[in-house]
Amino acid sequence: MVKKMLFILVCGLCLCLFFQWDVKKGYNSYVRVHPLIETPVYQGKIALYTQGSSLYPTLFEDIKKAKKYVYIQFFIIRADNISMKLFELLKEKAAEGVKIKLSVDRFGGNDLSRTLIDDLKKNGVEFTFSRKASRQHFFYSINHRNHRKFVVVDGQEAYLGGFNIGEEYLGKHKKLGYWRDYHLRIKGEGIFEIEKQFLKDWEEDTGQHISPQRVPIARSHGANYQLLFSTGEELEQKMIDLINRAKVKLTIATPYFIPSEHLMNALISAKEKGVLIDIILPDNTDAWFTKPPSYPKTEQLLNKGIRIFLYKKGFFHGKVMVIDHTIANISTANWDPRSFYLNDEASCLIYDREMIAHIEREINEDKTNSRRLTKTVIDEIPKWERSLKKTPEWIYYYF
Repeated sequence: MVKKMLFILVCGLCLCLFFQWDVKKGYNSYVRVHPLIETPVYQGKIALYTQGSSLYPTLFEDIKKAKKYVYIQFFIIRADNISMKLFELLKEKAAEGVKIKLSVDRFGGNDLSRTLIDDLKKNGVEFTFSRKASRQHFFYSINHRNHRKFVVVDGQEAYLGGFNIGEEYLGKHKKLGYWRDYHLRIKGEGIFEIEKQFLKDWEEDTGQHISPQRVPIARSHGANYQLLFSTGEELEQKMIDLINRAKVKLTIATPYFIPSEHLMNALISAKEKGVLIDIILPDNTDAWFTKPPSYPKTEQLLNKGIRIFLYKKGFFHGKVMVIDHTIANISTANWDPRSFYLNDEASCLIYDREMIAHIEREINEDKTNSRRLTKTVIDEIPKWERSLKKTPEWIYYYF
């Protein structure tokens, strides 16, 4: 019996070590040919959406007006009412001769049945799952997720941010209720870059090469912005660089907060230099297992004088960063190991004071709808939950 248990233990340990080795090898192989992409600074008209009830009608209307093509990438698309409305719209546009390409992450698209996908294809919608499992570096491939959320319409409008497609993003989740997020609609220069990245991902997933189209766009006054496309630790370094630029105030908002030691050191260093730092996190979560590893982080930062707000109106899912009222980052990336190590992500850095002021007004509203993290709040955390905070951090790379 003892020998059998030892054998099982050794086999489990070997599998665990092989798992980590395979993920590391796969990661190194992938990022070697997928470095961080930082685009030039462009000008465009940017609109911010914080509710699905305002985002979806605008998005659907843009798709309805499409004449040539619509490219869509989401991490999650459900098979619920709002998702079916999107599918019906895409089939209608395909019937009109508009080229429709729809990509959904393989993990995030689990709700989509073969029957539903076949119906889309039969009606002219080109569909693929993104980041499918492969034999080479199998464990890396099943953990490597395409977390980007893109829509490009005729090279004229593009969308990027935290929203996916589903009823929960309309606040209809029984447990989470109201859904708060940050998503951008961009019109003007630079959309070519989003289209180019979408088509790179599409080629990797399908083998189909398509050249992006440079659509002539009349130059107009608007917000200056820059796009980042990342897979891996270079995004973390970019966030550290932004933290280090802060002189007066830094605000971070994210649904999942498990920063690395490097990020923690950067935040503490900024605080010690006199920077006012606010962090907004959800009080309620859709992924309970991400909370215990965040407790030591938030407690340490709280003790350093960093203010932490727990959003309580519903569920907070935005990925936002504002530096000194002069730079804002709206992203698909969370502050966790997956986004900084395993996921494909996209970010938009905004350098426009008027737009940043608008973002900060929304952030102030989020703070109003939050409670402050205090020592008392920490002491009220259930013991069973606190006991998990010592779980090895590497495990959370894979959740």
